[in-house]
Amino acid sequence: MVKAFILVDIDPNKSEETFKKIKSMKGIREAMQVYGEYDAAFVIEMEQTVGVQEFVKGVRRLPGITRTVTLLEYT
Repeated sequence: MVKAFILVDIDPNKSEETFKKIKSMKGIREAMQVYGEYDAAFVIEMEQTVGVQEFVKGVRRLPGITRTVTLLEYT
């Protein structure tokens, strides 16, 4: 199992709608709207690293996403 933390910048005009779309995606374990450099943070779990890659690609395709940062848990 691969755990990843996804930090997301979202256009303010689309933030609520986009946050809800990401929150409903398969693999989400936690979803948080945050303040600071990023607008949202998500914890996901996938069977393999390729699942994380596909998840991030899906997030980046959503309207309003301006930037993502992905952190993989290393154990």
